[in-house]
Amino acid sequence: MTITLSGICKTFGDFTAVHPLDLTIPEGSFFALLGASGCGKTTTLRMLAGLEEPTGGTILLGDDDITHLPPHKRPVNTVFQNYALFPHLDIAENVAFGLRRRGVKSVRAQVAEMLDLVQLGGMARRKPRQLSGGQQQRVALARALINRPRVLLLDEPLGALDLKLRRQMQLELKRIQTEVGITFVHVTHDQEEAMTMADSVAVMYRGRVEQLGPPAELYENPRSTFVANFLGTSNLFEAEILSHLSALGPSAEAAGEGEEPVESGTSIVFEAPEGAETPADAGAAEAPEGASAEEAPGETRVQVAGADVTLRLPTSRCAVEGAESVEKGTKILVGVRPEKIALLHPDEADAVPATDNQLTGRIKDAGYLGVSWQYLVETPACSDLTVYEQNVERDTRLTAGADVVLHWRPAHTFALDATQDAAAGEEIL
Repeated sequence: MTITLSGICKTFGDFTAVHPLDLTIPEGSFFALLGASGCGKTTTLRMLAGLEEPTGGTILLGDDDITHLPPHKRPVNTVFQNYALFPHLDIAENVAFGLRRRGVKSVRAQVAEMLDLVQLGGMARRKPRQLSGGQQQRVALARALINRPRVLLLDEPLGALDLKLRRQMQLELKRIQTEVGITFVHVTHDQEEAMTMADSVAVMYRGRVEQLGPPAELYENPRSTFVANFLGTSNLFEAEILSHLSALGPSAEAAGEGEEPVESGTSIVFEAPEGAETPADAGAAEAPEGASAEEAPGETRVQVAGADVTLRLPTSRCAVEGAESVEKGTKILVGVRPEKIALLHPDEADAVPATDNQLTGRIKDAGYLGVSWQYLVETPACSDLTVYEQNVERDTRLTAGADVVLHWRPAHTFALDATQDAAAGEEIL
């Protein structure tokens, strides 16, 4: 059943917990409300459950207005972090509780079905204290699902579990949601939970939805500094726009004798005569540091603040209003994710593709994380640039104090409005 929030908001005295928001949650989807403590995600969930009265706006479930319907009359069930199981009842009796309250007499078959769904079929007569945390959470889930709600609300249900068990339960919850086919709305501050389970994620910040979309879209194309920093890690540094490019050809700075200038959109680009050697053919050394010698359609070139470094990115990844027509010299924040960056010893610099963005730097720190190495690198663009490198055939020369060459594809670069706080989202949880 599709959930539609229209202008829904909540204030407590002078404090606005949730600013007016419009949100549509598709029927049968796994939807996550993600954000740090105090962002308004739990208040939004409680308004859906009927546990908080909205200050304004409406909540529709399908075509039914449930804005002012009491909790027990809503076709909605909630699973809480603390499980809320009855310690004196066995597992089967806990699961059957909702049906008993509704006066259903024959519950055995339905209880057995739910216990099989959550893979606890052989534990019906155990007491909650005899189960692990993950098993207790499954019981709470079965107890909620047995009532056949049209929507299941999950209020940080995995928060009390250890990391390994939490990851197992993430997969279990997604499996169960797929099998039962109802709408799940999941509140969490855990980015990994949201990314693993949800079809769509609404990232909330200070009572507003910062960005909404599939997990991959949010991660790869953040539209604000908060999303860039909160959903994973981003390297952000100041820059200004040099030009936009909408025709294929090498950059104006790299043009050589015999090349003809071509007027194109907001920039001058150059097209090399057929058979002529372009800077891309000659190698990255002929282009400014950090710039590739070969340009591509729909790209923006930027100059890093305080450094003689030019970088490129797709104009479509420039999250600045009117990006394609923004003026030269406009200040922006350029970003790249740590795992997108490759790290090389200077002796291997010739292996860097001419089309890549490139920086030089010096390793300040190297940390072993098991599945990867984490490097902190001082560069002209950023004094503390973070790089994640998969733990496969590591170059042992890459240690603290070593000079390095960093490179990444322009397509992995994004840009944000420079008026935002570059540190937003780093103070998490």
